[in-house]
Amino acid sequence: MSNDSCNLPLDTDTFGLTCIYGLIFSLGLPSNLLSLWGLYQLGRSGGGGCQLVYILNLLLSDLLQLLTLPLWILYLQGGHRWPYGHLTCELVGYVFYVNVYASVMFLCLIALDRCLAIVYPLSSRRVRSVRVAALSGVAVWTLTFLFCLSGLLPSVFDSDRQLCLEYYPVSPSFAHFKITSVVLGFLLPCAILGYTSAHIGVTLRRSPSLSDHERHKIVGILVVITVNFIVVFGPYHLVGGYRFVSLLLTDEPCGLERSIFLIYRLCYGLTSLNTLLDPLFYIFLCPDARLELQRSLPCLGRGQHARKTTSLTARAQPGTQGETEKGHNNLIAV
Repeated sequence: MSNDSCNLPLDTDTFGLTCIYGLIFSLGLPSNLLSLWGLYQLGRSGGGGCQLVYILNLLLSDLLQLLTLPLWILYLQGGHRWPYGHLTCELVGYVFYVNVYASVMFLCLIALDRCLAIVYPLSSRRVRSVRVAALSGVAVWTLTFLFCLSGLLPSVFDSDRQLCLEYYPVSPSFAHFKITSVVLGFLLPCAILGYTSAHIGVTLRRSPSLSDHERHKIVGILVVITVNFIVVFGPYHLVGGYRFVSLLLTDEPCGLERSIFLIYRLCYGLTSLNTLLDPLFYIFLCPDARLELQRSLPCLGRGQHARKTTSLTARAQPGTQGETEKGHNNLIAV
């Protein structure tokens, strides 16, 4: 199983990427669906504000990516041969790139929203509206669609070798597109994240009115966004930047492709991890959304409800439950 022009060992990434995609799909699909349900319930109750719009778009992008993972697993198990036709490859490859850069943009919008809310809480009220957030979401999707479409034309499918979204070596035009995507889709968002984090940090130090819980919540949001950028998107863009710049400068592209093939492919697979991080933090660690999930799905909060009921019963009946607990404590002491 080698590439005809560069003699690449295409089967070396099969085990690693299959494990990554299988784990992400099995955990990410239910968590994203639960997250969407929590967002829906939160929106019905009138909560969430503009962040609800950004997170909803983020989760929709994640779901698109998750639904393509079984096809990628079958592609890997089939020895890097795409059996589903030209059009399906074009669509699935397009969804991958759109998911990566739409996720990056919505993470930036969430960070900017937090910065405006903390640094300029009064003057930013008009900007931080649901209407502006919805228009921003439409703009992000439109720009991302057009940008990815310009880079993936004329095709991402190699009909001779049935490779999907793989070129060895890549064409100069595709290398230029990937270098541009590293600058606009990673380095620029990193600069925006650094700017907003610095301003939020200064404001938190100067605002004694904020409680420790509020500080921890704000810092937690920034930490997870930073982890998403550095751990999930960082390796793919940094290794990819090195790969595509080097391919434009080297006289032996196939040697470079062979030396970097496995590490680049694994970094490529790690970008799907954002589909796990997004619902894990923005929904399940968000008190409002978690409360709405417990209200709409009582089974999620049954244990907590039972503990609260027991506590209230003990307080309301000190002569029975209270004495029972006291006797139980005495037995433990003996």
